[in-house]
Amino acid sequence: MGAATNSGRARAVLVAGGRPSLCLDYANTQCWRGLESPTETLRRPADLIDWCRRASLLTAPLRSMTPGASATLFAEAIALRELIYRAFSTLAAGGSLSASDLSALNAAVARAPPRARIAQLGAQYAWQVGAPAGSAPLSAPQLLAAVVWSAADLIVAARENRVRQCANDACRWLFLDASRNASRRWCDMSACGNRAKARRHYLKQRAG
Repeated sequence: MGAATNSGRARAVLVAGGRPSLCLDYANTQCWRGLESPTETLRRPADLIDWCRRASLLTAPLRSMTPGASATLFAEAIALRELIYRAFSTLAAGGSLSASDLSALNAAVARAPPRARIAQLGAQYAWQVGAPAGSAPLSAPQLLAAVVWSAADLIVAARENRVRQCANDACRWLFLDASRNASRRWCDMSACGNRAKARRHYLKQRAG
């Protein structure tokens, strides 16, 4: 993760991307989970870093890592993604988190850096957190700190229990239902919703 130096003082990291649905965006980096062969968008460490940049989680280049450290970070990041997806799929279905998943999420929260202060980042603002100490390897909760914070905040706030899972059984993306009557069923009406409508129309015509 990028670091900034301020007059020789301790390094700091600026972390943007604090929107409530960030953790769901990360969980959705694997697509079409209901199919036999889901579409994986994070196939290698470089894909993970690219996603972090596009999500505004990196404000400077990462320090160099050995291939082994990079592979370990990537595996940990994917495990964190699956944990988040599993947790919110459970909540979307009206269930409660398992003790093991809650423990794993708490461990990720404990390993993520604390949000120290708000700092200005150009025309925007970001969280400032402490940089990893010394030569300690970067962990997934550090790289994905804003994702971990988002997941924790969303679980605690529950957002009036408006975490939903797309009704398209092939899709299964997670989203926040911001509709007035909390009746949204599709991740995207123009995609999954229209497919469902077209299929219902086809079946109706065929039955008639």
